[in-house]
Formats: sequence, structure tokens, C-alpha cells
Amino acid sequence: MRALGKVLIAVVLLPVVVIGGVVVFGSTPVEPVAWKPAPMPSLSSGPYASNSLLQDAQVFGTYNLLQPESIAPGPDGLLYTGMNTGEIVRFDPAKLQVPESPQTTPFDLIGNTKGRPLGLVFHPEGYLVVADAIKGLLKVTMQGEVTVLSTESEGVPFKFVDDVAVSADGRFAYFSDASSKFDLNSYVLDVLEHGPNGRLLQYDFQTGETKTLLSGLQFANGVTISKAGDYVLVNETGEYRILRYWLQGEKAGTSDVLIDGLPGFPDNIRTDADGNYWVAVPSLRDPLLDSLADKPAVRKAMAKLLNYVQFPIKPKAMALAINPQGTVIANLQAEKAGAYYYYVTQVTPFDGKLYFGSVHINGVATISNPLGQSPIE
Repeated sequence: MRALGKVLIAVVLLPVVVIGGVVVFGSTPVEPVAWKPAPMPSLSSGPYASNSLLQDAQVFGTYNLLQPESIAPGPDGLLYTGMNTGEIVRFDPAKLQVPESPQTTPFDLIGNTKGRPLGLVFHPEGYLVVADAIKGLLKVTMQGEVTVLSTESEGVPFKFVDDVAVSADGRFAYFSDASSKFDLNSYVLDVLEHGPNGRLLQYDFQTGETKTLLSGLQFANGVTISKAGDYVLVNETGEYRILRYWLQGEKAGTSDVLIDGLPGFPDNIRTDADGNYWVAVPSLRDPLLDSLADKPAVRKAMAKLLNYVQFPIKPKAMALAINPQGTVIANLQAEKAGAYYYYVTQVTPFDGKLYFGSVHINGVATISNPLGQSPIE
């Protein structure tokens, strides 16, 4: 029995010893910064109250639409997306299923960026502008020709180009570099660090110049332009808020907060025909992570452990609509949309419906748009 007891003690202590060794002797590039998060809003009442409005969403393309983070309506009435293979494809929203294989969506291949296309939108001249996490800001024609537009700003290379919007006149692209330190595969480390690594950028199609509009952001993510074109929004994922950078008027060149204290990590954002903003929320805030905001040493230890264990992500599907005054006007949730789909990274309003993309889950989900609009981009 004594021998058995020693074995049991060893089994219990071994993980503790291993974890202790990793914390003491392990290395990590993460240098956490102490900060104070906005209070977590209620999920039982108010604008973010839990519901199951996404439970009955239709999910399609789970066999062949591979982690399509962003969906862009084209001038031809088709929907375009980028996959984890680097491929840009288009599909017909009226033909979402192959009869003999309901979870296969017929699509046409446009091209391949040889990287990881994330956010994408159409330029008024009819080509796609793509935020590729690996390759940078790209132009992709309907003939599949891929042109690199920008890979750095003010001497600082992009590490994680995330989302993009194009001005109505086609002169500028506004896009985000989520982090100048951590790449797509290390995004959790950037969130743990909470360092000033994100940027909002502007690309001039006439001059080919790239300009930094905002720096020091906490994981700069989704980007969209107001209906009037007077400001651009950027989701500051690590800060649970949406920033507004003014392009016109007396405030031009300055920024402020549209909405703060969101219940989760905001991802891509899109503007609809009425000037409201659809925000994807792939994951709710983690109470443990928030409690450690002022404890950088503990977060650094966590970062070391992430070399050996995966950060847990709880299934959640969530989308919010926010008006130009910063008020939540729609709140759609479910543990899993359509009993399968979660980790929503973009909400695209199109032709009376909402289409949901994900950077982690295969396929696309769709429901009727409760606000009933069509998109402007």
C-alpha cells in the first residue's frame, strides 16, 4: 500500500512540478501590461440579455467552405469569401446546397492569395480589396490576379492585417493591422499582453502610400466606414470597445469611443443601408482574464503555459447591431447557431438576410435580418 501511495503522490505532483518548471524556466515574448477593463455588462437583462435568436439559423457549406471569416456581397449579386486555404471563392445565395450533398455549397474559384485572406470588400471599380493576415493588403481581380498593395507603414511591417473598408469614391482603403508583434497563430498572446501593438491604417489608391491613422491600439480588428463617409470605425478587440476616427468636419484627425464595455471580443464590423453597424462577437469576455488585468506577472506565466496547452474557447454565437449614436438595437445569440455554428467573426447584411462567417468554423450561417436592410458595402 505504501508503494501504491507513493505512485499516487507522484502522479498528483508530477503535473504540478512540470507546470512550475514551465512558469519558472519557460520563455515567452509576451510582456503583459497592467490595465483596467470596463465592467462586464449584464447578460441576464438589458441590451445584452442572453437569448436563442440564432438557434434556428440555417448552416451550409460545412463540407467545403473552410473557415470563411469574411463575406462580401459582389456587384453581381453573388457572395464572396476567403478560406483557410488562401482561396477566394464566390457562391450564389440562391443556390446554397448541392442536392446530393446538402452541406456542400457550389462555388467558383476566383484566385488564391497564398496567404490567409480575412476581411474583404469590393472596390467601386469591381475588384476585391483583401486584408490578408500573412501577405498584407491585396487587390484581387475577378480573373484571379493578386497584387500586393501594402506591407508596411512608416517603416513598421504588418504582422497581422485583419479587416478593410473602402471609401465610396474608391480613393482610400482603411484597414487594420491587429498586431505589429504577434501573427494570426499567436493572437491569444497579443490579447494576454494587452500591449499597444495594433494600428488603423489608410492606403491611397492614387499614390500607393500607406499612412498610420491610429497606433497603440489593443488588437485592432474590424473596420468600416460610416454611411456619410465622415468617419471610420475600428474594433479594439482587446479593449472591448469600438473607436471612431473622424475623417471630415471639425473633429477630422481625432478619435473618440463609439461604444465601450462590450460583453465580448468584437471582431469584424459592417455598415448597413440605414447607417447602423453589425458587429460580430466570436467569444464572450473571460472573467478570469479580466480579473488578471492588473496582474501582468500572472498573465506572463499563463502565456508560457500556452506553449503547451490551448486556451479554452466556449461555444457562443453572437451578433450585435449598433446605431450611429452607439446604442445597441439588435442582440442575436445562441450557444451554437443552428446547433453547430459559433465563433462568428463577421455579420454581413444582404438582401434581407444576415450571413455569418467564422475564422474557426467551417461553413456559413444565415437568418432573416431582423432590421430588414441591405448593405452599402
